Amino acid sequence: MSQSDKKSPNGVRKETPPALNFLLMGAGSIFTSMLIAGFLVGYMLDQIFETTPIMLMVCAVLGFIGGIQKVHKLTSKLDRVEQTERKDD
Repeated sequence: MSQSDKKSPNGVRKETPPALNFLLMGAGSIFTSMLIAGFLVGYMLDQIFETTPIMLMVCAVLGFIGGIQKVHKLTSKLDRVEQTERKDD
């Protein structure tokens, strides 16, 4: 039985809010967009300052870290919602 199909003690189904499900599906695209943005900013800075691989690598690492942080923040919101649902049951 999936988590969205759980029944409460009085027999009424409890469903997770659909907005949270869509946010979780977008976690991969959020991470990917942060990484690509880091690469693009690094490439542009390399072209401006003529420091060929340095800025690209630095901004790629910063994009990776930023993507991880965004996804972690998103999943922590889901954990809080699930904990409040468990308290209600």
